[in-house]
Amino acid sequence: MKPKDANRYWAVWCRLTALQFETQVANSKGSAIVFLLGKNLRLLTVFLFTSLIIGKTQNLVGYTLNEAIFILSLFVWGSTFTQLLFRAVYIFRQKVQDGSFDFYLLTPLNPLFLSLLSYTDPLDFMLMIPYTYLVGWAWIASGYPFTFTSILLVFACVVIMFTFAFAIHTLIIAIGVRYLEVDNLIMLFRDIEKMSTYPIDIYGKYLGGFLTYVVPIAIIATIPAKIVFGLFSPLLLIPFAILAYLQLRLALWFWSRALTHYTSASS
Repeated sequence: MKPKDANRYWAVWCRLTALQFETQVANSKGSAIVFLLGKNLRLLTVFLFTSLIIGKTQNLVGYTLNEAIFILSLFVWGSTFTQLLFRAVYIFRQKVQDGSFDFYLLTPLNPLFLSLLSYTDPLDFMLMIPYTYLVGWAWIASGYPFTFTSILLVFACVVIMFTFAFAIHTLIIAIGVRYLEVDNLIMLFRDIEKMSTYPIDIYGKYLGGFLTYVVPIAIIATIPAKIVFGLFSPLLLIPFAILAYLQLRLALWFWSRALTHYTSASS
């Protein structure tokens, strides 16, 4: 993508997000408050549950309470970040059914951009601020210092995580174009994603391997935390980057194939 095109897409995304924010403020002030309270209450419940478990067992597969909370905070941040960007996938099936997707194909913008990134929830932006602070607090509480190298490596994990998430969401909406099946798939992915709330180590060798290399949700929290703890070699991020690239290429190929089989709602 050329820099000029990137600037154009950035401007469009900012405009769409601003319009979404204006709509929510104008029409659903009460629901926005309930949404924020619900999110934070659920987060508090998970933290309490984690504290109770480790309080009884003294550790969680070798992790202390502060280390487990750091992993949990990374998961909360990463999960919210991906949902913030790809919220449009939840309404994609409706767009295909009512014919709105036809307009995506007629605009000069990439239909994949509109399908995935045209419905950013501004409430998630508001949550990212305290969640980012939470990650920093949990990092310090775990007893591991901030260093330029560790921050850079965690950022690399975020980039790889975004690539994986983009590929998976692209694959899901591609299936939606072909078979109108989106909602169950995205809910299945969210359920699997929640398994990274705790260290992947608790799932054993085979399931842990599946969650690390096949559906690589370990990159959300466990792997960056292990890098900070000194339990994971940064060089092993290279295979993950290659795997993310291959999955992205496969998802884009499947998306392009799905578009060739798409029939307009008007037909």
